[in-house]
Amino acid sequence: MDNMFSNLKEKMNGTILKDVEFSEKSKDKVRKAIRSSKSRKKYIIHPKLNYILSLSVSCILILGLGYFSLSKLDDVGDKQITENSERSLTTKSENNEKAPNNLNEGIYTPPEKKEYYDDMTKEEILTKMLNTPDYFQTVVGKFEQRNIYNDGTGTDEYVDYEISIENEIGGHVSFVNKSLEGETVQENISVYNDRQQWDIDLITNSYLERNYNQKEFQPVSIEEVLPLDSNQLYDKLLDIYDWQEPPVWIAGVSLFPFYKTVQYLGDVEQWDIEKQNEELLGHNTVVLYGSVGDKVDRMKNVDTFRFWVDKDTGILAKYEEYDSNGNITGYLYPEKLEVNASINLDEFSPNLDGLSKEEQPETIDEDSGEEDIEILEQSDYYKDEVNEVLQTLRQNIDFLYEFTGQDFDLYATSFERYKDFNHAYLTYSYKKDPNEDGSGTRLLYVRSYHKDSVTRSWGEFDTNKGERLDTFTTNDIDWKMYELDRPKGAHFVGSSNDYKYEVVSQDISAEETKTLLESFKKSVID
Repeated sequence: MDNMFSNLKEKMNGTILKDVEFSEKSKDKVRKAIRSSKSRKKYIIHPKLNYILSLSVSCILILGLGYFSLSKLDDVGDKQITENSERSLTTKSENNEKAPNNLNEGIYTPPEKKEYYDDMTKEEILTKMLNTPDYFQTVVGKFEQRNIYNDGTGTDEYVDYEISIENEIGGHVSFVNKSLEGETVQENISVYNDRQQWDIDLITNSYLERNYNQKEFQPVSIEEVLPLDSNQLYDKLLDIYDWQEPPVWIAGVSLFPFYKTVQYLGDVEQWDIEKQNEELLGHNTVVLYGSVGDKVDRMKNVDTFRFWVDKDTGILAKYEEYDSNGNITGYLYPEKLEVNASINLDEFSPNLDGLSKEEQPETIDEDSGEEDIEILEQSDYYKDEVNEVLQTLRQNIDFLYEFTGQDFDLYATSFERYKDFNHAYLTYSYKKDPNEDGSGTRLLYVRSYHKDSVTRSWGEFDTNKGERLDTFTTNDIDWKMYELDRPKGAHFVGSSNDYKYEVVSQDISAEETKTLLESFKKSVID
């Protein structure tokens, strides 16, 4: 028993009474309790019982002091935990406002995005859809997109992506393109960060590496964008935005829906807000329904459409296109859409094991003058508009040549200029089925220009010319015929006085195209 209480004070001071302040007030309460117990009436207690009672009182006193000490320690602990929690929440809040915190090394976590439930006007919807990069930092998603064209062909496209466009720049996107019959036409992965970009072709097991530097996004206004003419829509959008869309393949249709917004929603009288709030994959969307205008690609059979737009960001989360009978002729169906989700930064660099590296294509020389080329007028598909541009070309280009004859159907025209030099671009469909819509597959691309002029270094005429197959003269033009790296097609380069002519054939053999050049004659002004 003596061992039980030996060094009791030291033990208690070193454990339960450590850091506990036993104040004078507390001591006074104990003294009063003792005096009170002494002033009570004394009873004669058996010595053995007295011994047991003393031991019990001592134990009770020890337990009481212990409880008091532990309560005190709990109060101190609770206070410390509360302070730490408040400090942690304050820090997290500050980090969310200034720079999102990385919870783990290599993981980037932006502030959580809250759902928006207020009613939106058409103007608010358009503004967000034209400026989506202003409304999110990261996004993880997966969707399937289908396009069906008037000639019965079509594609199914499968996209899986994770990207970050603010603070931490980078992403990775997988893209598979299949025909409606299920044949894989294209399978690619794009990986990029704030310094480099890798385009990986999984069919050829090769990759292309290039530098990448994302510009800061600058918002645009509705007034700048919606009046755009459909024939110059794509080029003008690039000029207005002055922002390079991240290399995300078809994911941009959903994440940066600028082009589709102008095409389908440009005429605000042709669509309505069908539903203000509809849940989709955990997001609150606004549903739009309308009919298409003249800015929509007429190679697709689209009469009406329905959009599901994320109200927080303006992202086009889902869409459906319908023909005049209400049948679905195109869609984007999402499987996953997570806004401001955590991103693994380690995945912004690819594994290139087993892949061959392709040579970087030549870039445009800034001093070449190509940036000074202007598109003055252009049109495709619509016959009356195509012919209007053709008349302009005939009046302004006295060296213009055209294909003549009923087998040639003029599909597209473009009038361009470099300084004082005019260029003409013509695209012909050859022997197209009268019931076939669109351009068809057998095509002849033509351009005419002065020999001293600068021309585009991209497009249909940017070919890998192979062996020279022949030289000949037809209709006062001296031609050189070059093979191409495809089964049917050739590149012809001709000259006549100070002017040059180029013809590139698609799905037409070199020898047949050579014969067709007999129908390539100087224009006659009506």
